[in-house]
Amino acid sequence: MKHKACLLFSATALSVVPAFSNGFYVPVQAPEATARGNAWLATADSAAAVYYNAAGLTQTESPEVIVGAYSIMLGLEAEMDSGNNYEADNSWAFLPQIYAAVPINDKLVAGFGLNTPFGLATDWGSDTQFRYLATETELNYATAWAVLGYKVTDTFSIGGGFGVHHADLKIGQFVNLGGNDFPTEFNGDDEALSWTLSTRWQPCEQHAFGLIYRSKTDFELDGDFEVTGLFDESAKLDFMTPSTFGGGYSYSPCKEWNFEVNIEWVNWDELNSLTLSKDSGNQSIPFNWNSNFIYSIGGTRYFDNGWNVSAGYNFIENSMPDSTFTPGVADANRHWLNAGVGRKYESFKWNFAYQYAFSENDVSGSPGTLADGTFKSRFHGLMFNCDWQF
Repeated sequence: MKHKACLLFSATALSVVPAFSNGFYVPVQAPEATARGNAWLATADSAAAVYYNAAGLTQTESPEVIVGAYSIMLGLEAEMDSGNNYEADNSWAFLPQIYAAVPINDKLVAGFGLNTPFGLATDWGSDTQFRYLATETELNYATAWAVLGYKVTDTFSIGGGFGVHHADLKIGQFVNLGGNDFPTEFNGDDEALSWTLSTRWQPCEQHAFGLIYRSKTDFELDGDFEVTGLFDESAKLDFMTPSTFGGGYSYSPCKEWNFEVNIEWVNWDELNSLTLSKDSGNQSIPFNWNSNFIYSIGGTRYFDNGWNVSAGYNFIENSMPDSTFTPGVADANRHWLNAGVGRKYESFKWNFAYQYAFSENDVSGSPGTLADGTFKSRFHGLMFNCDWQF
């Protein structure tokens, strides 16, 4: 019985990861960027450039500290081909961001940050027809960044550095043994390193270009696997976050306006299969996700009294084939509408952003046809930060 339960679990367990918009990637990490559709890579003119484009830190003339938070409501509904309808637990998730920039000299700037570029959770409960694929999933994730921006010439800068990541993953689902359902759960955590490289080129005041690459991060989550009421054993799980590559173009026709477009590639092709290692043996778990693109466009209007307003749109492609679809992620082609406001004072500024996202994905041919149906999402996001210049 123990061996059979492990086989059933390993066939679907890692198919459940937190839902957001692009697998479990959280691309929005500062309201000044989020408000304009996250099209900010070529602008990157605050300490938040630590994450968006370290080369942009060379625009910082004095020490700067940003403290902010992102709160999002993940609304997921499922209308199954069988006629059953389900709704995931809709609760607010809270993600913090902290950034700091410290000029070393007129060419070199050091940057530090703490944010959550991956994570969030889904909870469908224990009474769905796809409970053998997913019940509750939670990924707690945090990254500490240390980067440098260096001004090569007056118009061209480079940046780069390292991230130290912590991932803590909980996965729940059911197995059926002898006609009885048993809840299962994996818990594990690990730390890992990644690196990033970026450039920013501003040949004239009106035009700027930015590029950034973030490397893949590999984890071996160490923890335990439990079939409630039967057994509990130590387990390890391969896990990863994908590499990304982005490019952006910013256009400022005058000091009052700034417009930008970004394209970001997320290399989900790296997520082919993962390995669950247990006392009872190792299992390879197929994902076969597809790399996808994030398209972003937005603009900001600046006023002489320090106020600014922004708006933007981004479209995030689905990364998950129907053949490996799981409600634990419920990925889809998703549209994001964004708006925000901010104000700058002499040595202080604040920014606020609001997001609304929607998608509808018709799934056919999911594992065991358990998740065949229409999955809809309606997300609301709020983001706020305070920025001090010293």
